[in-house]
Amino acid sequence: MTRGLEREAQGECGVEASGRAARSRGSRWGLGRSARVALVSALALLAAPAGAAPLPDLANWSGVESAARGTSVRIAVPNAPPAALAYLQWASGELSHLYGVTLEVSAEASAASALASTKGGTVPDLVWIEGDGFPAMMKAGLLSAPFADRLPNWRFVDLEQHPSVLSDAGEPSDFRLAPWGLQKLTFFTDTARTGPVEGLPRSAEALVAYAEAHKGRVALPAPGSLTERRFLEQMLFDLADEPSVLLRPVEESDFSSVSAPLWRALDRLRAASWHEGRSFPWSDGEALDLLAKGEVDVVAGLNPMGAASAIRQGHLPTTARPFLFDGGTIGGTHFLAIPQAATQPAGALVAANFFLSPEAQLRKADLAGWADSSVLAAKTLPAPLADRMRAEARDPAIPSARALGFTIAEPHPGWGDKLAEEWARRSKP
Repeated sequence: MTRGLEREAQGECGVEASGRAARSRGSRWGLGRSARVALVSALALLAAPAGAAPLPDLANWSGVESAARGTSVRIAVPNAPPAALAYLQWASGELSHLYGVTLEVSAEASAASALASTKGGTVPDLVWIEGDGFPAMMKAGLLSAPFADRLPNWRFVDLEQHPSVLSDAGEPSDFRLAPWGLQKLTFFTDTARTGPVEGLPRSAEALVAYAEAHKGRVALPAPGSLTERRFLEQMLFDLADEPSVLLRPVEESDFSSVSAPLWRALDRLRAASWHEGRSFPWSDGEALDLLAKGEVDVVAGLNPMGAASAIRQGHLPTTARPFLFDGGTIGGTHFLAIPQAATQPAGALVAANFFLSPEAQLRKADLAGWADSSVLAAKTLPAPLADRMRAEARDPAIPSARALGFTIAEPHPGWGDKLAEEWARRSKP
């Protein structure tokens, strides 16, 4: 417990990657986008459940698998990076071979609406939720009945070290979301230029001071991105007199008073940042590109494995390292949801369960691929798989388990909305 905040102690295959042209620029390694607003608006199309089918009896899993065989499951992954799409290409082959399920993928910015408009009014059977959209979708009644804890592979999920798998944006998921991977605001540097990470800033105030001492060497996250949203929330957590207020609805607080220290700090940070805050890396991948080119010394991203993956793939020098604030940084889980209007719920359940399997989770976390953190506990896995997970976690370019476990709970979503809107207003020329 720190300053009133609760912390986490922590075949045939049919892939239709219709959103390839809509990928974020330079999104080689990371997420670097905010799908929340687009996803919520797109999911409004799902409110009318024409042709929807109820979830099958999860107590009869063999019956679920039988009902899923021969179905085509539509998965919406708005703005998914190329590495994620490559992972889904592999997953589609596995699903087809093992379960007779075809996976159709859309990565367009408004993936759900794109599917609805191009497939005669059909809707996704699975939706990737990686922002703060869950509370709005719950309120609108857009999600299926609870299912996640009744999936056979739920037994592998790490509830002890990653309690965020049970909530999104501060709201209990009620098991309507199946955890898929982990996110955590992480800073990256190249120690060949900056020296050991121990000397880099470990708080919001220290980051501002560092930027002012190293003009133009800190890059701010792109406006409107999920990374920027988490960055603004993180800075306010560190600077607010009583940061626990961010865990409650923004309407219950004096926003102007609470956020005042943030704007003072950000005015200084922007003036000292790369291109004085007038240019940005437009994805987490572009941020690592800037680091690799030596244009900046500090960037932010949401994938704590981002530097290790870029090193493994030859895109960053071996001296690149992550660092985190001493008081913890904001982290959470990204999920898969089954819309209430899904027409292939059995296939969606089988796919969601597959994505929680040790094989699929370790493939997803492969540093040579997507490098998206696993939500599974090593101690629950067969020994060879557990050894693989532990070996990769010892990579020096991945934050330590202790650092990753010291995580600040995601703020109430209203704070991110309000902070992003106000910062956009203040940043206008």
